[in-house]
Amino acid sequence: MNCDFIKSQVFKDTLYYRRIPMVNIDLTVPNMTGHDRVVSRFNMYYRQQAAASFSHARTQLYSQAIRQYHNAMSQGFPFHGFELVQTFEPTYCKKPVISLYYDRYEYTGGAHGSTYRTGNTWDLERGDLLRLRDLFKPGYDYRKIIIRTIEGEARHRQATGQVTYLDNLTENISKYYDDGNFYLSGAGIVIFYPLYTIAPYVAGIQTFTIPWVLFGDSLAIKP
Repeated sequence: MNCDFIKSQVFKDTLYYRRIPMVNIDLTVPNMTGHDRVVSRFNMYYRQQAAASFSHARTQLYSQAIRQYHNAMSQGFPFHGFELVQTFEPTYCKKPVISLYYDRYEYTGGAHGSTYRTGNTWDLERGDLLRLRDLFKPGYDYRKIIIRTIEGEARHRQATGQVTYLDNLTENISKYYDDGNFYLSGAGIVIFYPLYTIAPYVAGIQTFTIPWVLFGDSLAIKP
């Protein structure tokens, strides 16, 4: 979705050991144009996220990469540098509510890396992150509608050969459901499941869109 007021800010660095690249860092974070208090709070939030990612790379990933480098050299194996890459995607831009997700990819050796997704939904009037329950009128059992819709869609994907899910699909959908794993789109509320929870790695992060219309008049916002 096109959000003209949200730009990209890029932070890059490469960490070396003995002139050999150990960790490549490439973070793209959202940056909102404007100068008011809410804009400052929004931008500071993601700058702090980037700072935390840099700290993680410079401490944990860097020391881990050096250990792996020494192990590879001692055994005559090639060393592949680590990576920390972050991207984001705006998905809903109807002020005062905006929503986006960002993916952080980490490669620390082996056949492939792992991607970790985070969804954020903001109330720009208050400058606060919204929880899923904030989207609904008090007392509404939104979880029942969401789980039922996800189960139906997952069964359809499996029956049509789109995705081969792990065993105990119905149980896993409820077990790994997390109110925090959501973002908004024009079509509805998108719930996502981290890698390895309900499907194998090759299937990627599983996302399910629950159409706005299914919630009737129980929404506290107007999509």
